[in-house]
Amino acid sequence: MKLNKDPTDSYHRQIQQTMQKCKDLIDKDRQKYMLNIKPTAPRINAYIKTQKDNNPIRPVIDNTQAPSYKIAKFLDRRIKEYVNLPNTYTVQNSNEMAQELQKIHTAKNHKMITLDIKDLCVKLPKQGIIQATAIWMDRNKVGTDTKEQIIQLLNVIIEQNYFQYNNQYFKPEKGIAMGSPVSGTLAEIYLRLIEERYIKHWIEDQNIVYYKRYVDDIFIIFDISRINEMTMTS
Repeated sequence: MKLNKDPTDSYHRQIQQTMQKCKDLIDKDRQKYMLNIKPTAPRINAYIKTQKDNNPIRPVIDNTQAPSYKIAKFLDRRIKEYVNLPNTYTVQNSNEMAQELQKIHTAKNHKMITLDIKDLCVKLPKQGIIQATAIWMDRNKVGTDTKEQIIQLLNVIIEQNYFQYNNQYFKPEKGIAMGSPVSGTLAEIYLRLIEERYIKHWIEDQNIVYYKRYVDDIFIIFDISRINEMTMTS
């Protein structure tokens, strides 16, 4: 969506006003350090993926001077302190996955597939992220005041998803800001809740033999015979 004017000053004031309501989370004396002194709208750049067919373009947004950059960086650290995410379905690197796969016994009825979550940041639902963050904080017994202040700041940061290009300003209608320090953590918070709710029972029922994800890349080994049985009986 194209904007009529640069919203940077308005967003800067929103950050200031919201931080003033979050005294339990941020000391009053530290609040001034959570703001960019002279914020500017994030700039979008395009990089060509030379390693892929047809050389698709990868948009990259520089958020370092955005109004929300410093508070997002601070909030990212705090959320990681408060939310202890389980690593049940994720791996840190390919070596870890290779070691795990050596322990898997496959059969003729097992099939392997790889999946890629396309445009992860721009597809994530804003309210879904907020709800998932609240759920994980409740599970980790985060105090009510702290939780509410984190949610307040997240709402502001998520809504400040915009960029400039050729002196024009644009605001995506969905998703979270690419390049924001907290975006990666928010994506993990949302995806791990989805996996717990929708993948866990498939693994427990042994329909899925192996499932692991690295950021937006997924590797699955599943039992085709069990899937076929479910299809025939449904």
